Amino acid sequence: MATQTKVLASQAPTAVAIDPRVSKDVTASLVYLKKDTCRENEKPYKLHYNPPLETKRQNFEVEPRGPTVIRDLRGRSDLPFETSGFEVLKLDESQMAKEDFYDEVKVKRVYYEELKDALIKRFSGQGATRVEVLEHLVRRRHPSFPKSTGTDYVHEQPTSVVHIDYTLFSAVESSRELLGLAPEKFNRFLAVNIWKPLKGPLTDWPLAVCDARTVEESDLVATDIVRRTVFNENYQVYYNEKQEWWYLSGQRPDEIMVFCQAELGESAKGKFGVPHTGFDNMFSNENEDPRESIETRAFIYFRLIYSRKVDKISRRPSFVEYHG
Repeated sequence: MATQTKVLASQAPTAVAIDPRVSKDVTASLVYLKKDTCRENEKPYKLHYNPPLETKRQNFEVEPRGPTVIRDLRGRSDLPFETSGFEVLKLDESQMAKEDFYDEVKVKRVYYEELKDALIKRFSGQGATRVEVLEHLVRRRHPSFPKSTGTDYVHEQPTSVVHIDYTLFSAVESSRELLGLAPEKFNRFLAVNIWKPLKGPLTDWPLAVCDARTVEESDLVATDIVRRTVFNENYQVYYNEKQEWWYLSGQRPDEIMVFCQAELGESAKGKFGVPHTGFDNMFSNENEDPRESIETRAFIYFRLIYSRKVDKISRRPSFVEYHG
């Protein structure tokens, strides 16, 4: 069950800034949603189960585009969360060892609380009063990935397609349904993803994030991600040469990438969530073990209010509503 985090008076965590002389900008092909005229009449969907024979598991295609320049965040202090939509924070004095992240009970009992503490410290100066952690996912790259082995992987693999975890509609609905909290009753509402490697410095399949200011509404296509018992609406993303991409070279386990996935409030006007993906790093160390990482989704609530005018959040009917 989610618990409320108390506001602490301790100093907020600072963004990571390291000697820029070690920066390593890279180029890589990133995988995007392929443009298709049927998108005008049919909402994209992806099923995470085997459907009846007459139903496709997904009704869209993706394509690699690039090479794309992915710039290094090392040594940069001019890309705060408030403008770019992402920021790297230090997670000092964690009680979690690498092997602990495979213990789901300990992750929820210890790591969730560490993240809540870090996030409330970072955003309390802007009025954040509550943080709720929803879920986490540990990924462990198979040595053959991204090539298929012909069988299902034992562990979740790195995400290799550019996407945003939530639409605003799905983030708001998740808050209402899972936590019983109506985001429109708060001055501001943030849905964030918190990503870090379990060992490092990481060079194998790091995470790339896109500056939210360089994302246009026409780049985003709401898509249904359907499992047997639940479904979520996220954004698949079209390639746009205006998009600016970043990563953190040699990311360490005590460095967490925090990035926006949806936002409600005055500060959200004209901004979208941060597209992100894993990528095949040209500077990867051939002697490095395959990537192991954890990503966590959390909601941040800012100052409770009881009345505000909120524009209706619209969406296209979902796969579930079409097909039952």
